[in-house]
Amino acid sequence: MTEYPKATYVGKYVDDSFKLAKFFRVLRKRWIVIVAVSVTVFAGNTYYTFTRTPQYRSSASLLVNSTIAVSDIQLPGLPSSSTVNLGTEIAILKSRPLIEIAVSKMHQSPSAAYKDIDALTIMSGLDIRPEKDTMVLRLTYTDSNPKRAQGVLNALAQTYVEYSLKDRRTKSSTAIKFIQDKLPQVKQQLDKSALAVTQFRKTYNIVDPDTYAASVYKMREALENQAQDLQIKIAQVQQQYEALSRQVGKSPEAAIGSAILQQDAPYQSLVKQFQEVETNYFLERTRFRGDHPSVVALKDRRDELYRLLETRAQSVVGVKGNTANITNEPNSAIQQNLASQLFDAQTTLAVSQAQLESIRNAQTEVSTAFSKIPQIQQKYVEIQRQLALDSSTYNKLSEKLEELRISEAQEISSWKVLEPPLIPIRPSSPDIERSLITGAISGLVLGILLALLLNRLDQRIREVGEVREIIDIPLLASIPMTETASLSAISSQGILPTSSYYAFKEALGSLALNLRYLGTDNMMKVIAFTSSVPSEGKSTMTYNLAIILSALGYRILLVDADMRKPTVHKLAGLSNKVGLSTALATPSPWQDLIQAGDDHDRLHILTSGSLPPNPMLLLESNKMAALLQEWRQEYDYVLVDTPPVIGITDAQCLTSKVDTFILVAAINRSTRSGISRALEILSTARANVSGLLINMIGSSDSEYHYGYYDRYYLNPSDTVESDSDSEEESDSEGEIVERVV
Repeated sequence: MTEYPKATYVGKYVDDSFKLAKFFRVLRKRWIVIVAVSVTVFAGNTYYTFTRTPQYRSSASLLVNSTIAVSDIQLPGLPSSSTVNLGTEIAILKSRPLIEIAVSKMHQSPSAAYKDIDALTIMSGLDIRPEKDTMVLRLTYTDSNPKRAQGVLNALAQTYVEYSLKDRRTKSSTAIKFIQDKLPQVKQQLDKSALAVTQFRKTYNIVDPDTYAASVYKMREALENQAQDLQIKIAQVQQQYEALSRQVGKSPEAAIGSAILQQDAPYQSLVKQFQEVETNYFLERTRFRGDHPSVVALKDRRDELYRLLETRAQSVVGVKGNTANITNEPNSAIQQNLASQLFDAQTTLAVSQAQLESIRNAQTEVSTAFSKIPQIQQKYVEIQRQLALDSSTYNKLSEKLEELRISEAQEISSWKVLEPPLIPIRPSSPDIERSLITGAISGLVLGILLALLLNRLDQRIREVGEVREIIDIPLLASIPMTETASLSAISSQGILPTSSYYAFKEALGSLALNLRYLGTDNMMKVIAFTSSVPSEGKSTMTYNLAIILSALGYRILLVDADMRKPTVHKLAGLSNKVGLSTALATPSPWQDLIQAGDDHDRLHILTSGSLPPNPMLLLESNKMAALLQEWRQEYDYVLVDTPPVIGITDAQCLTSKVDTFILVAAINRSTRSGISRALEILSTARANVSGLLINMIGSSDSEYHYGYYDRYYLNPSDTVESDSDSEEESDSEGEIVERVV
């Protein structure tokens, strides 16, 4: 016989992630839990809503004035200006001391509604929130008594306004006292700065250092110019004197006159006085203008000394009217004129030299004074800066003191009631409509969450869709649950078939047709059936599938390889004294061990036989492989019923001997982890898994249940068809039943 290649597809476990279809399936499967939880929560919420004491909420609005009635001068200890922080204002309004003041006012009221109220009660029911983008605060108070809710807010609003007014007046008074204490100190500092300026001017004998510096600079330039002019004049007079001396000659009169003048004490005293006066004159010119009394007096003194020098020189030398003649030469008019010119030149030269010396001394003193100007200016600037600062502080404090006094006289509260509280008419809670809607939604959400949790904890497979989501092997058929264990028993016993019988039979018929497409050219002939755990209907389904295949005309061999807990012989009503274990353990031919499963000799059954001590050794033997090879040649299909794959290794022994495996899973019996583990074991054993059979499907799974058989088979009057079609249908049905039985 031709060897056909075997499929290598095994299948794998798919991640059980969240999907929308799965979510709706869970809702459909756990709808009782969802409804129960939703109804319970809704009922509890409804009872709580209608049994609660009604609460009434009164509200008022409070305007927060953003202006600050205190000083904005930035001095140590003096409050500075700031913006209003609504969070701080709310904290102050909700502070216990203020609320206790309001409570004491309410206790003074003759109404009995306020007798049992306290600060903690008000704090628990009071809520203060700022209005959006405004300086307005919304005050709300909730109480079971609507009049008391309004009265509490009235007392709180009155307390807030009184406290704010008192607080602002306290701040103004504090600022006034501070300024009054500060003013004497600032005034004393101001007087000290003004005295420093006065002492500075007296010390340096200047009013403005900048003006003084400019005058000194001008004087220095003037002295330089005068010194240059005198040097030129001295040079010119010296030349004139030398020329006159050459004209006059070295006469005794000139020599004696010169010696007399040099030795004459009065004359020299006048020269010295002239030099001192000249020096003082130039110094005073650096400090005062030319019309200053001191400058004019020095100038007059200088001119007077100059005339005295001329007079003394004439009297000593005797140029005019002097009878003494040093050269003993006659005094001619020319000689007298030359002598007079010579005397004038000598006097001018002496005076110019004395003036030059005085200017040099004045230049030295002016340079010294000029070098001290930067230090003087810096000191003056510091004194003026301190004076300006003290003066500004004093003026600001004085102005602010007057402002605060005026502000204190017309002070108003920073908190103003914009909207007084009203007596609430309708209760704010419970909100029956909102509470019922919330209860319904909460109950539904809790029910769904509990259903998802139960579905997560419950590993059992409830619907076919769950299996298709967790594994990726093909679904060959979905077999509905039936009370019938054998199709042949219904016909033989004459029992009226039910809708589940027809659905079960059609599902197996669909599976029988699908077996033809597992491989090409009937390559899948030896098929083993296994499951993850026992009691999943594997043996029942395998037996009835063999009946369907035989009814379709195929030669079928059904082998019960479950030598631990055999079931096929019970379903077929056959003896189990000999069977597969006998064929494997003894030399008996297998042909002598098989039993007929139908009247047409197309279905042969090989039961498990007596139970061996170790079935795995028999299934793993070479004889088992040889038998399967013989059966593959002899029959169209060989169906092998094997034990569950988890915990028992019998099925793994056949993975290399059969053409393919089909995994059977039962609704409400198989688990996700069991199916995953079974596929893992088969994959490890390198088994070829062709597909999955879902067994025991309930009527609730309408997508995979053959529920239309109720109408089609049990209610034929609901189906309107022609007579000819009905007859053909009856003939076809009779033919199928005949082939099955």
